[in-house]
Amino acid sequence: MGEAVDLSVVIPFRNAAEHLGGMLGSLAAQRFERRWEVVLADNGSTDDWRRAVMEFADRLNLRVVDAGAKKGSAFARNLGARNASGSKLVFVDADDEVAPGYVAAMAQALDRHEFVTSAFDHVTLNPEWVRLAHGPVWRDPDDPLFVQFGVLPFAGGSIGVSRSVFEAVGGFPEEFTRMQDIALSWEIQFQGVDLHYVPEAVYRVRYRSTLYGLFRQGLAGGSHAPLLYRRYRRAGMSRRTASDVVRSWIRLGRALARARSKADLAPLSLELGRQLGRPLGSVRQRIYFP
Repeated sequence: MGEAVDLSVVIPFRNAAEHLGGMLGSLAAQRFERRWEVVLADNGSTDDWRRAVMEFADRLNLRVVDAGAKKGSAFARNLGARNASGSKLVFVDADDEVAPGYVAAMAQALDRHEFVTSAFDHVTLNPEWVRLAHGPVWRDPDDPLFVQFGVLPFAGGSIGVSRSVFEAVGGFPEEFTRMQDIALSWEIQFQGVDLHYVPEAVYRVRYRSTLYGLFRQGLAGGSHAPLLYRRYRRAGMSRRTASDVVRSWIRLGRALARARSKADLAPLSLELGRQLGRPLGSVRQRIYFP
């Protein structure tokens, strides 16, 4: 019998051929003495992702599972986890990358804790105008695990969790096609398992790089916030007042009138998507979350 797999990196993807090779390349460059694997969960891709995967077939302990039966990265993550062999699970996104030492740092943290997240690098993969659209880095090294929506911290796109804890909470809630990382993080913490920050592990985030892409990103996040609120309002999730909403639209309108460049428009595209997404999601979820 071969050596047991200690850690599984699970990557859900759908039509990610453009950037999948970057993530796999960053994983292939890792140095980690224990046995580990990469599980790719294909959520119904129609692009040429196989070419990117084949380049790393002899450099990674790599498997691909068909996760096309149900649309959504939460379903793909859960199916990938069920097909993984490791007692430790790390979830990453196909269009991002990890810095050297990431896998070893996450594995060593999971030796001591059952739920961890990394530091985030927003600079390496993004031009300045895109970074500025997202405002200040959301994870402050001095206070990396700040409370989200008035409830609890969340792990973001870089999640490390023991298999036993992941299975105990039922995995990612599949009704979420966005924000499932927040929902999973809260569910784990509701069970008394703390989230731990691992500054030695660095995760490189790739943002959308067009104005329309930023708008779509904001719209998707905004439209899923009401679903999050419906599920977690009793846990203390807060919502804006009517006056807060009016003031935010006034600020957005004034900023749009002053915008002169793509750098000016980038954060406004993201914010416009969020502002429009919340009422759309409220109608869909039949709950008021402005």
